[in-house]
Formats: sequence, structure tokens, C-alpha cells
Amino acid sequence: MASDSITHMFKLVALGDGAVGKTSCIRRYTEGSFSEQYIMTIGTTFALKTLTVDVPGRGKVNCRIVLWDLAGQPTYNELRRRYMAGSSMAIIVYDVTRPQTFLNVGEWYTRFTTVCPNAVVAVVANKIDRPDRLVPPEAGEMIEKWLGVLHFETSAKTGDNIDIMFDELVKRTLLKQEELGISTGVQLTGRPTKLI
Repeated sequence: MASDSITHMFKLVALGDGAVGKTSCIRRYTEGSFSEQYIMTIGTTFALKTLTVDVPGRGKVNCRIVLWDLAGQPTYNELRRRYMAGSSMAIIVYDVTRPQTFLNVGEWYTRFTTVCPNAVVAVVANKIDRPDRLVPPEAGEMIEKWLGVLHFETSAKTGDNIDIMFDELVKRTLLKQEELGISTGVQLTGRPTKLI
């Protein structure tokens, strides 16, 4: 897709405890790959993804997402807060084999929405391919209703629901920005004016 055909740019942050699969979800989505080897994210990393989504009432929309992968360790709290600023969407990932990562979702949600109250949020139950699952699907459905967020069950390893999740986030964000009256257009040069 030519860069001059991109009409919308978005910033997404990936949040959640360490080793829940934030990096793996982003890598699966942007590169179509997965690594069994765990390498802790130090500070932040980012990736880009260009896509076309079909938005009800709008037709096909060409977008680019800047996906920020923020380290989950507590020592990065202040750094994370700075990188969250300006995000229009977030994924909060938990590991279905580690219940404590699920219990921490509410805290991650509060931290993020304090900085970005109008953003679209998806809570992500990752590693559903694992046989040692401890957090049931009903827990995610409960948090979806409690926080009013999107909820997806994913496996970065197999790719289950990864593309669906990110594409739905982009669609919801486009509609929300429109609802809020936030300009998402581009200049006449065709270059995106700003991240939204």
C-alpha cells in the first residue's frame, strides 16, 4: 500500500505484566512470526503495521498503526506513563496460565485510562493454546462487562484471533474518534497529519 493512500494513523500501546505475551502478539500481527524463547522487553520497542479495514458506513479505510510494546516490570512505571500519552487504543494482555496476571488487569486499565480516557481498550486472554490454562473464559467475559472493554481470547503462538483483535480495535477506534469529533483526515499531500 502506498504511503500516500494512508488516511489514518493510530498509536497503540501493549500493557500487562511481564511474560504475558505482549511482544509475541505484536510480532505475530506485524511479522506473522512467533518465538518460543522469552526475551524480556527492556523499556519500550515499537513496530508499524499498515492495513485496510472495512468500517460500517465508511467502506474501506487505509490505516497505519504504531504499536508500542511497553515493558511490564514495575521499574518502568514512569516510563510507561510517558509512552502511553497520546494513545488512541491499548491492549491489556494477561496469561491464562497465570491467574495473578488476570487479577492485575484492573490496575493496568486504571493506569492507562487515567492518561488516555477516550481510548479504545481490549483486554486479551493470551496463551489459550496451552493445556495448563487456569483462568476460564468466563473471567474474561466478566471483566469485559465490568470495565466496558473489548475482550479477546488469543494465542500468539498459533495466531488464533490476533488479526481479528487488532482489526476490530482499529474499526472501533475510527468510529470512536468520529463520535468524539476528532479530526482523522490527512493534508492534501496525502501525508497523515498526526497520530490519533
